[in-house]
Amino acid sequence: MSMIEKAVERLSRPGKESLVEKAAERLDGGVLRGDAAPAAPQPAPSDTAPPPPQGDTGAQAPSQAQAHDHAEEETLRRTKRQVEIDFDRLSQSGFVTPQRMRTRIAEEYRVIKRPLLQKAFARGANAIHNGHLILVTSSRPNEGKTFTTINLAMSIASERDLTVLLVDADFAKQGTMQTLNLTAERGLSNMLTDDTLDLSDVMIRTNLPNLSILPPGPASPLTTELLASDRMGRLIEDIAARYSDRVIIFDSPPVLASSEPAVLATHVGQVLFVVEADETGESAVREALDLISSCKNIGLVLNKTQSRIGSELFGSYYYGEGRS
Repeated sequence: MSMIEKAVERLSRPGKESLVEKAAERLDGGVLRGDAAPAAPQPAPSDTAPPPPQGDTGAQAPSQAQAHDHAEEETLRRTKRQVEIDFDRLSQSGFVTPQRMRTRIAEEYRVIKRPLLQKAFARGANAIHNGHLILVTSSRPNEGKTFTTINLAMSIASERDLTVLLVDADFAKQGTMQTLNLTAERGLSNMLTDDTLDLSDVMIRTNLPNLSILPPGPASPLTTELLASDRMGRLIEDIAARYSDRVIIFDSPPVLASSEPAVLATHVGQVLFVVEADETGESAVREALDLISSCKNIGLVLNKTQSRIGSELFGSYYYGEGRS
């Protein structure tokens, strides 16, 4: 029985949990909740990067790692533009921000990011090709994928030894750029049509030192074809190699609203699939997961869940002011 069939097998069974929660529990790796405690939380997460591999685990030779570090430093040095993200405004809207890392939402994303980072930097037999490339998507619009994307990026960028490249790959809506109140004339689509451009020509540095952004660039009627092109494949592999010890997060359109996520799923090592609890139906979950099944590592985030009595994972010990 496939992963998707297992996910939807229990959708029609009665119970107190929502249909989507039942589906998510059957997915490999369990369920990650955006606004409620996970069924099996990781113990004592902390803002530290995964430990470096020990022994003969297939880690890069020092010279190769140094070459990648030098390439990234050179890219950052040549990056022409830096922007200021208004963290106060984001915080007021309920986002994770560097100034408020002891809120409930920050703790929830600590739990969400931990298994993603473990897979991103797995070595040896557990290594995943392009595991540090993570696609965030959903079935339909307004389920919270951009909210999840930005929070995940902010949370990972708060790690001491990790940096994040956040790619806004939603060319039509440009949700990440709009939410962060940023604009850019050039971006990913320009790199796919102009082979003279370098990543440093379009990438944006931010006032969070560990976070950089790749804007989407102008939308095109041939966006899907551009993403499926050899140029995109070479670009992804170049970014993956250049940022081999970094996390690259893609904010893509919803799966059932665009053909682009299915193409992007062929390039990444992990997908974080956002589901609106108690709203997204069985057929939408089944169809969307089938379309992105080219990626074998898919985790679910249940967004907009309602807290239940006795289900609080993080309470007043940290958050006397209540939920942000």
